[in-house]
Amino acid sequence: MAATKYDSFEKIWSGPKDKEYYGPDMTLGEVALIILRLYSDKVMQVFDPTGEQLTGGQLLEQSRRLAHSFQRLKLQRGDVVGISARNTTYLTEVVIAALLNGTPINPLHPEFDSETTAYMYEITKPKVIFCDLDNYETLKAVKSSLKFETELILLTGTIPGVRNVQDLLADGCTECNERALFACPNLSGDDTAFIITSSGVTGLPKGVTRSHRSLLNSAKIPQLFTSETVLFCFSPLYWVSCIFTMLASLVNGCCRIITNRPYSVEYFAELVERHQVSFVLTVPHHMAMLAKSPQRKELAARMQSVQSFVCSGSKVPTSIWRQLYELLGANRFAVLYGLSEIGGISKNVGGPLGCEGKLLRNIQVRLVDGKGQHLGPNQTGEILVRLNFRWGGYYHNPQDTQTIVTPDGKWLLTGDHGYFDDDGGLHFQTRDTDVFKYNHFPIYPKQIEDVILHLAGVHEVAVFGIPDEVSSNLTACAVVREENQLGESLTERDVKAIVEQHLSEAFHIRGGVFFVDALPKTQNQKIQRRRIWPELSEATTHL
Repeated sequence: MAATKYDSFEKIWSGPKDKEYYGPDMTLGEVALIILRLYSDKVMQVFDPTGEQLTGGQLLEQSRRLAHSFQRLKLQRGDVVGISARNTTYLTEVVIAALLNGTPINPLHPEFDSETTAYMYEITKPKVIFCDLDNYETLKAVKSSLKFETELILLTGTIPGVRNVQDLLADGCTECNERALFACPNLSGDDTAFIITSSGVTGLPKGVTRSHRSLLNSAKIPQLFTSETVLFCFSPLYWVSCIFTMLASLVNGCCRIITNRPYSVEYFAELVERHQVSFVLTVPHHMAMLAKSPQRKELAARMQSVQSFVCSGSKVPTSIWRQLYELLGANRFAVLYGLSEIGGISKNVGGPLGCEGKLLRNIQVRLVDGKGQHLGPNQTGEILVRLNFRWGGYYHNPQDTQTIVTPDGKWLLTGDHGYFDDDGGLHFQTRDTDVFKYNHFPIYPKQIEDVILHLAGVHEVAVFGIPDEVSSNLTACAVVREENQLGESLTERDVKAIVEQHLSEAFHIRGGVFFVDALPKTQNQKIQRRRIWPELSEATTHL
């Protein structure tokens, strides 16, 4: 990784400059067609649970059929395709077909509850939603509550009267011109390819738009990926990590291994060994489980084929980081810092513990203080990243879009705070929001607090994260009881139960329920969540 350069006059840090590999009119679908033709005889995708393999030629044929079927469904440029499904054989072809037709993709986590799913789909309003058999009933309930028309299409399994992907593939053969490109003729690189769900800077989920051009230039890395690379990522399409590995495969000609089985360190090592995976994009809590496993040395020995473990999503605890350096070798373990809005920003390969590393190619960063003054080395401020490509902002949300870019539209305000050391290494320190992460999931305190406040006997509540080496944070809450009989009888089990009843598993209270006399607040009576756990810890220490 080339050194980060610092302009002391402009107070701007810059990563190495590199050319743009595709012109501004090139789209992801067009590049995918070129690569799949080029590698028509090469195995490009393997579904691990069944061993099913697809060559570039098979992916190309099925993607073109689905693209034709999408046109017969009267999906037009700009219509949104919703996806709430795990990684399975036909998911890639659905994505390529949508990209070819100029229909942006809005992927949600397949385990989201009805409320969260409905909230996001009311924003993006997909014309069709692809789901799995095991979450069909949840999506069916969501569909009945939506204020617009949409169709559910199964990616796995069959239900009488419900269209599935096999039906679309068969329909796509009808009157299909095999020579047709099926690339939307008026589509440009600046048009939206994906709408990614992100917390944004206010803590509420938003639809982050990412263009074909920005994703192409993030995924095309000839220095890292070749046609011999074997990629793997556990994440479903909801996560940027899955989107990246899928696109990296399609634009670099790599083989990608996919699975819908849950993570365990044993399965991780088994899969890597079986397919001789060479590049893994992973998250801190998965790597922490590996580092803490009693069989870690034996498991690591089975993963010798991996040339690069890249870990991203949240801050890696220093103790876990050190163990992974010792277990895997510092030259094989990397930490990546990035955002949904812009992609990767910096990367640390074998560098100092706790440092997010040097800036990636074509990335420029500036630090500012609370008054907007530009800062120099070893001064902590908000991290601003230059927008190299036109950014569409938050989908159908111009107000929040305006708050996250500078008035001239050139810089993205990340909401993250950090500093650069004298060697040009970026150190991320904290996020300027109440949002925290549990197992890579963003947790929105207000969403959980609104549920708990419906419980009789609760006067006030504040949800916060307790640092955890494996899960990044465990969700906890501090509760002020009502001064009455209902308040006196309120228990920890009551609080946990109402959350479990109304919210999905990722939001459950695992860090404990703490009953307190008052919550720490500012002078204008805003709750200071970051003070709660330190004060509780200190009080416990002195007991």
